[in-house]
Amino acid sequence: MPMRELDTQFQNAMNELQASFEKQHREWQQHFQALQQQLEEAKQREAVLQRQNEQLIHQLSTASSIPEQHALVKQIKMLGAHLDALAKDAATFNRHVHNQQRATGNFSGEQP
Repeated sequence: MPMRELDTQFQNAMNELQASFEKQHREWQQHFQALQQQLEEAKQREAVLQRQNEQLIHQLSTASSIPEQHALVKQIKMLGAHLDALAKDAATFNRHVHNQQRATGNFSGEQP
């Protein structure tokens, strides 16, 4: 096989490799951006729940009834459980994003 043909085949293979790499990189970037958006939304939901929790705690502290018998105690416990679940989800998400960045080698050169 002439050298020119080998060179052409090599260039074609390199072009295909580069195109494949760029496509995969775009897909990873889109996935990463979607995960970042999900994290931001989870943080916003957590902030809303935290404010609600603070309001309920304030209401409870000013309530005249026995706290153990008050409906607010149940609501606070429920919100606490939701906050715990959100915290676990956020921790899992952060681990996933961190592992995803390590797995991709952070090809974009951007810092998280």
